[in-house]
Amino acid sequence: MKNKILFLCTGNSARSIMAEGIANSFEFDDLSFQSAGSDPVGEVNPFCIKTLKKFAISKSYLRSKSWEEFNIEKKIKGSWSPDIIVTLCQNAEETSCPVWLGDIPKISWNLDDPAIFSSEDEAMKAFENIFIILSLRFQFLKDAVASTEFIAKKKEFQDLKKSDRRKQISLVISNYLIEAAND
Repeated sequence: MKNKILFLCTGNSARSIMAEGIANSFEFDDLSFQSAGSDPVGEVNPFCIKTLKKFAISKSYLRSKSWEEFNIEKKIKGSWSPDIIVTLCQNAEETSCPVWLGDIPKISWNLDDPAIFSSEDEAMKAFENIFIILSLRFQFLKDAVASTEFIAKKKEFQDLKKSDRRKQISLVISNYLIEAAND
């Protein structure tokens, strides 16, 4: 079973969408990624689409959506619900998360908003910078979950019941996500 990471921004049109696309392009064996917004704008920023296209990242499945799609209180058993939340903007970090998110680990990556620029050149440069930052963080994460240390941790948790094992692995991955932001 894969650990699930939800990238959260306010509008879910740029940074969180880009994070979802890039993370999924790394094809992690044990991780699954989605994105959402607390107040989604309903469409993906065109500069986000251009940037993902420039770097050959599949974007056909990406869409702006509400965090309510992942509401575990409303979901049927077995549907996608996050084990870890990564906020990508100050607004999402400061927004009160709904009660249904409970004690899910929350990590802040607080990246500058690339969508604030009005000229195409400035916007593309900002989106490309965010792309590079996110790509480096996901490479760090990819290396970390392939490490002998992580494999040993997973073995260490094998005797735990499934839900406890999942929580322990999520905590280790959360620490890697924090390290990736500080690296």
